[in-house]
Amino acid sequence: MTSTPPPSIRITVAVSPEVHEAFKRLSKAGGMSLSRAVGEWLADTVEAAEFMATKMEQARAAPGIVMREMHAYALGLADETGALMNKMKEKGREDRASVPASAGASARSSAPIPPSSNTGGKGTKLKSSPRGKKS
Repeated sequence: MTSTPPPSIRITVAVSPEVHEAFKRLSKAGGMSLSRAVGEWLADTVEAAEFMATKMEQARAAPGIVMREMHAYALGLADETGALMNKMKEKGREDRASVPASAGASARSSAPIPPSSNTGGKGTKLKSSPRGKKS
């Protein structure tokens, strides 16, 4: 037994030229119509829209409580971001430490080292002849 999907509701939405261009690119890349690209994007983000709608409704009823919740959310997000950054730094240290000493300093350093034949851009001097002409 197959179920038929509910009918789609068509709406008209005014957007900026930048938004329009972004969704045109998305629709072209996905091989779908502009309407379908926007519709799928909205369907994929409906949970975020529902969350925001709930928070806005709560903010109208009890703004202080919602502000404290949003502040706690932001602090938690900052903590998570900080922990992730620390984990990435530690991984970088481990990766740099795991380069074998026999590989030499150039393998451990990301800074380019000039070749030993580099003269530093100095040219050779020409000898002057007794008349002041260069030879």
